[in-house]
Amino acid sequence: MQARQRGSLWRRWDVHLHSPGTMREDRFGSWEEYIAAIEADTEIAALGITDYLSVKNYAYARELKDAGRLQNVALIFPNIEFRITPATRHGKGINLHLLVSPDDPDHVTQIEEALGQLSFEYTTEKKFYCTEASLIALGRALTDKQTDATAALKEGVNQFKVEFRQFRDWYRSQPWLSRNALIALDAGQQDGAAGLQHDDGFRAVREELYSFADVIFSPRPKDRLFWLGKSHGPDALKRLGGPKPCLHGCDAHSMDRLLKPDEGRHCWIKADPTFEGLRQVIFEPEERVWIGESPPDLHDRSRTLQSVTVLNSKGWFEEVELPLNPGLVSIIGKKGMGKSALNELIAFAGRDWTDEPGSFISRARASLRGTKVVLNWCDGSTSITEITAKGTSEGTKQVRYLSQKFVERLCAHPTGDSDLVREIEAIVFNHLPPSETLNASNFADLRDKRTATTRKEKARLISEIKKLHREIDEGFKKQLSLPNRLARRQDLNQAIAALLKQMPSLESPAEEEAAQRLGQEQKALSEAVALQANFKDKLLQIELVQQKIKTFQTEMNRFSFDLLEDLRSIGVPDADLDSFVPCFPGDVTTPITQRFQHFNRRIAELEGDESEPAPGTIRFRWQRVTEMRDRVMADQAKQKRYVEINQSISDIHQEIHRMDAEIESIKGPELTKLNTMRDRRRAVYVEYFEALKLEQKALAELYRPLQQQFAGHEEEKKVQFHIQWHVDIDAWIERGMNLFDQRKARPYSSIEQMKEAAQTHLLSGWLGSTADSIKSGLDNFLEPFPQQGEAIQSILRSNYSVADFFDWIYSVDHISLAYGLSYQGTALENLSPGTKGIVLLMLYLAMDSKDNRPLLIDQPDENLDNDSIYSLLANYFRRAKERRQILLITHNPNLVVNTDAEQIVVAECVKDDRGTPRFTYLSGAIEDTRSEGARETACLILEGGGTAFMRRERRYALKRADIWSDLRNHAAPKESDSA
Repeated sequence: MQARQRGSLWRRWDVHLHSPGTMREDRFGSWEEYIAAIEADTEIAALGITDYLSVKNYAYARELKDAGRLQNVALIFPNIEFRITPATRHGKGINLHLLVSPDDPDHVTQIEEALGQLSFEYTTEKKFYCTEASLIALGRALTDKQTDATAALKEGVNQFKVEFRQFRDWYRSQPWLSRNALIALDAGQQDGAAGLQHDDGFRAVREELYSFADVIFSPRPKDRLFWLGKSHGPDALKRLGGPKPCLHGCDAHSMDRLLKPDEGRHCWIKADPTFEGLRQVIFEPEERVWIGESPPDLHDRSRTLQSVTVLNSKGWFEEVELPLNPGLVSIIGKKGMGKSALNELIAFAGRDWTDEPGSFISRARASLRGTKVVLNWCDGSTSITEITAKGTSEGTKQVRYLSQKFVERLCAHPTGDSDLVREIEAIVFNHLPPSETLNASNFADLRDKRTATTRKEKARLISEIKKLHREIDEGFKKQLSLPNRLARRQDLNQAIAALLKQMPSLESPAEEEAAQRLGQEQKALSEAVALQANFKDKLLQIELVQQKIKTFQTEMNRFSFDLLEDLRSIGVPDADLDSFVPCFPGDVTTPITQRFQHFNRRIAELEGDESEPAPGTIRFRWQRVTEMRDRVMADQAKQKRYVEINQSISDIHQEIHRMDAEIESIKGPELTKLNTMRDRRRAVYVEYFEALKLEQKALAELYRPLQQQFAGHEEEKKVQFHIQWHVDIDAWIERGMNLFDQRKARPYSSIEQMKEAAQTHLLSGWLGSTADSIKSGLDNFLEPFPQQGEAIQSILRSNYSVADFFDWIYSVDHISLAYGLSYQGTALENLSPGTKGIVLLMLYLAMDSKDNRPLLIDQPDENLDNDSIYSLLANYFRRAKERRQILLITHNPNLVVNTDAEQIVVAECVKDDRGTPRFTYLSGAIEDTRSEGARETACLILEGGGTAFMRRERRYALKRADIWSDLRNHAAPKESDSA
């Protein structure tokens, strides 16, 4: 393969071109006029010269080309047209064509010998053959008076209509012709297969006709969709020999129509202008044929390389421009021949090369310093990059390079899973429309933005649970203090009784009366002091309320500042911002100040004036008590003792009064508050799981484009985004078991018992079940535990509290969302390196549709098996190459042959005596079957290359052999389908 060709390109063909002298009412004029008109067409690349039952006119056209004419046409080949029966509903024979290869130097003789074996019976006594002399004889046999040979030939050609099965048997009996010809069937209504009656009487013949044909002559879009399996599905074609290409020619019979098909429906074929190139359309009917005014051009010219040249390499690289095809360019060669070198140089010049250890540029950099890589783009622009002593080229990345090291690191290295996930996320992010990226710079940033609300809500709920734990702990402590308080109250009553027994006896009614009055005054004094203490406690409560208001106002101000900034960023006018500022609806200072003043005033009123206390005040009553003490007893010693005991009893009464208030509060408001907080804690706990569900939904939205992209393809449906609730139940159990005193009996005596109970009662709630399931699960799990805080404390270690116990019960640290990709139900991290490679390439080729830069891939098949490549990846390469250029280094023939590579580049290297390499790159099309052509070279270099070619061609043959097997209710296009 000495040619540096671009490989398979779109070229215009006319496979059905009549010529002067064709046995029809043709109005071409002279051959000179005809040839000159063709030579004036600068786009035409290949012509099928049509003859009826002959190659006479084709042979003459070939003589002209061999003599130097038609140099603008690379290929001419015979198109032999036959009329066969049964007739169409319009009474015409069905047009059947033989497109014959001109590669054999003796092909004209071979064709004529084969035609001489095809016979037509006019009477039972005589046969006529498909030769000029016999056709003239047939014409004269039909008209006895016919003496003109040309007229007789025309009549003979018109009458020579053999039955289809006879034609098929003749064709199959001609080995040379069968190997070197393609069968084309006209699909039209007048003289094509669609003209047969669509009833059961001709159904079998019609199906046999279609299955016999290699190609269909039709420019109609509906026919093309049908024969590609697009309109009725591929199963509809199984009885008809499988998908077939639709070809077209101008079928002109006059000069004004020459090379000008109706509606500008030219026939474009992506192949070398050779007969082998034409044969490729059988294997790739959709990818290699286009009917239209111009060929399809889906590549961005500014992002498609036209060629690459390496300059000033000190002899390492041949300074010759290497043309590159749009679509798929397969770079092959033996080890050490410079395959990776070519891709690396392009990646370096395209600004996507990274300095990886062991890479070609890293190893050869010192020798390549000053080398220039010239990239020519299809839009006419050129970029030149020089290799320097160190560093990488800077600027916008013009290509996407997947080096072998990069793929291996992502897929084969045991620590590469996080990198692989990030790479996949980058592909998903690049696929998102700009409106969905929320101005994020990468997937992680977008994920943070999408989940910010739920993450904040989760943090708030966790904070609230912890706050509730602290408050509940205080409430539990108060409840735990109730028995001590009741015992203390009983002790105080006993103390009063004991003091009363020690009270000195009263000697007279006057002392008794004085003692009674003293007791009343002391009781009133105690009540006033208690009331004053209550007012002072209210002042402390007011200080707490004021502090709460101040704290809340600070939080509101912070919230308002952030909210107003957000509102301005979304364009809310300043005039409307006041409505969003949270505030107390009224005056919150005056009522509290009034209460503060009220209690201060009441405290002062109860205290009384120091110089002249008013009746009923504490000072007044204290004076009264002091005066009455002196009147109780005359005996000073007894009086002193009486006063002391009486004062002690008064103090105890004050403590009992305070204790009663505390006991009443603990039994009433405090217990109600505790139960309310416990209910609130459970509600907040449930809310946390609802927030997790919202986060799960937000994450699922991020991967929605991936699911939508893959929804239409059976294999791609196996790639799924999975998000599941991950519960580390062992960590939760271990944390809980550490709380308990192992020496004491407890509800779950072993880790196994506790784990079983948690799995039975709690796990479904932890995995996102209903709120009722979460609540009932907690109740069932906690049922064996003591219900009182004191009893719970008794089974805990001394350094842990009841709050620690409930911190553990209501913890959520062990619950998280595990998300990512799975393939065939297996999470990405659990896949083999080869399967990871499949998923990665599927995503790059199918998902990354927004990136139309050239994709450079270095040996992705290292960890992949042949079946995976053949059944999975080949289709992805075939689809991706339609929109972006792919430069693929491979050792696998299936990635060359079954992807229908548009170009094969063969890398070769020769070293001189000093070991200095010289790299050369030769290229051509996959259909190049010359002795040193692309196919021959691929078969020699790639192990199994010949098998891959045969496998592809057998794929077509198997379809033809299977035409009677599957569906029985599908037929070829009906009349409406061919309209």
